[in-house]
Amino acid sequence: MKGFKRSVIKEELVKLTGDYKLAIILNQMIYWSEHYRCFDKFIAEAKRWYEDSESDLTRGWFYKTEEELAEETLINIDQSSIRGLVDQLVEAGWLEERNHSIMPFDDSKEYRVNLRNIQKDLNRMGCYLEGYTIDIPHPTVD
Repeated sequence: MKGFKRSVIKEELVKLTGDYKLAIILNQMIYWSEHYRCFDKFIAEAKRWYEDSESDLTRGWFYKTEEELAEETLINIDQSSIRGLVDQLVEAGWLEERNHSIMPFDDSKEYRVNLRNIQKDLNRMGCYLEGYTIDIPHPTVD
């Protein structure tokens, strides 16, 4: 028997994004960033970067298609609509995007969640990312 899928809506992400669909997709991207095969190395690199933003972040990228996102999040919209939502997350600075590093000749994208920007923007609203167990320093509000 195949298990049922789950889609999570976090109130703090709805408040952050202003839209439940954006919140669901951002939460799914956070989920996948935590399941990145070298996540511990990404977090260590991110901690160093928070202390010295001159260094480069190289880890934390993962591949996810619009079709996969639509299926995983249970959002019943077409791929171009998912693409538009992802674009909004990138424009807001909560998600980073690049061309696929292994297959640059195709149109697929890789993503990395920008936890610093998410936390900074949530802090401005008096919120935090609940349930996130990774110990990353909370940035000060500008």
